[in-house]
Amino acid sequence: MLIREMTEEEKQKKKEVGAKVKEIKNKNLCPSCYNQEFGGLYTDYTDRIIYENEKVICFLEEYPRTPAHTIILAKEHYEDISEMPVEVGTAVMEAATHVTNKIKEVLGAEKVYMCTMCDDGRNHLHFQLIPRYEGNVIGSKLFVNERGIVVIDKEIIEKLRG
Repeated sequence: MLIREMTEEEKQKKKEVGAKVKEIKNKNLCPSCYNQEFGGLYTDYTDRIIYENEKVICFLEEYPRTPAHTIILAKEHYEDISEMPVEVGTAVMEAATHVTNKIKEVLGAEKVYMCTMCDDGRNHLHFQLIPRYEGNVIGSKLFVNERGIVVIDKEIIEKLRG
């Protein structure tokens, strides 16, 4: 599968990243844009990319709630949907449809929920695809499942990219 339980060391690392993100937001900077320019904040996700188009990039979440929990990240900075140009929204939906179909085909997800939660401070518009599998709780309670750590399975990632 593409998820495992986090070790205590990984939980601590996640907390440290969270503290750094808070520092960056306190400086009125976007953590995603900061990471793209300077690096070192988030783990490199290039080996987890499963889809990309001219406006967005989709990659497996490092700390997923379910297997194949995916981030759809706008390439340009927008604070929230109200700033997003319609053509970016179209690109988001094209990506979401493609990735959802692949997750269902490759991993057998029953449903894939889509949400965005661009919370306090500067934030980079992104969407999350959270797959639901047989036996998972139905509905929004899935959004608060305990997070795990992504497992890189190159064969599955290649199928999701296909």
